[in-house]
Amino acid sequence: MTVFDYVFLAILGLSALVGLWRGLISEVMAVIAWVVALFAAWRYNEQAAEAFVGLIAEPLWRQLAGAALVVVGVLILAGLIRYLLRQLLQAAGLGATDRFFGALFGVARGLLVAVVVVLIGGVAGLSRAPWWTQALFSPPLEMAVVAAKPWLPAVVADKIRFR
Repeated sequence: MTVFDYVFLAILGLSALVGLWRGLISEVMAVIAWVVALFAAWRYNEQAAEAFVGLIAEPLWRQLAGAALVVVGVLILAGLIRYLLRQLLQAAGLGATDRFFGALFGVARGLLVAVVVVLIGGVAGLSRAPWWTQALFSPPLEMAVVAAKPWLPAVVADKIRFR
């Protein structure tokens, strides 16, 4: 095993532990919260920027502050909802089940992160290094990246090189 393998296992293990600690509901709510927060910031940053008219002179910085305000507001609201759902699951006796499926979600997220890291490594030319070519887990992760090539922008897909 090489450094590549140990980093892969660390990513997978840490992600699974975070999923186990937080539970499936918290993990899914966090993903949904970030998607909604970023969409809301994109959609409502101009309205939120009006709250900073007397405080920030530069329009660009006002819009960024408005977007940040929207993101923080959505994430706080989502955190409250997530907390209430976790309490409901605990009261229903489903806490252990939630944590188990959270760990599975964490493994899936860890695999996705590893595939993205391998994709970046394939674009950057790192895949020719001995610590990569001799790794146990590099071939299946490279296959996952190659399988994802049709869904990537052509400018990125054309630059991915393994070995």
